[in-house]
Amino acid sequence: MSPKARTDESTPRRTSALSQHAVRTQVARVVRIVFIVLAVVLALGALLVVLRDSVNEQNTIVKLVTDVAEAVSGPFSKEDGIFDFAGKNAAAKNALVNWGIAAVVYLVLGRVLAGVIEPKGKA
Repeated sequence: MSPKARTDESTPRRTSALSQHAVRTQVARVVRIVFIVLAVVLALGALLVVLRDSVNEQNTIVKLVTDVAEAVSGPFSKEDGIFDFAGKNAAAKNALVNWGIAAVVYLVLGRVLAGVIEPKGKA
């Protein structure tokens, strides 16, 4: 076989490896972005709970952010989370601590998952 024939036979495999590398890189990027957005929603939700005297809790955006934060908080719920404060400003403390921990967990989890998905080295 001539050298040109060998190159032509390996081209489909090389193209497939490049496209697989590109897809995995993009999926890892999307995973990273999704988890960052979830962490930001949790942090913003906690901030809105702390500022509840200054914000309109009936506002659609405020309600959406706090509802989504509560929905994605999992075991770090501000109502029934790992930490449960009582007394003055208990709701604000619960939101800051529990949702803050959840935001950090999402950031770490997103980074780990993206690292597993993303290909190592050159394609």
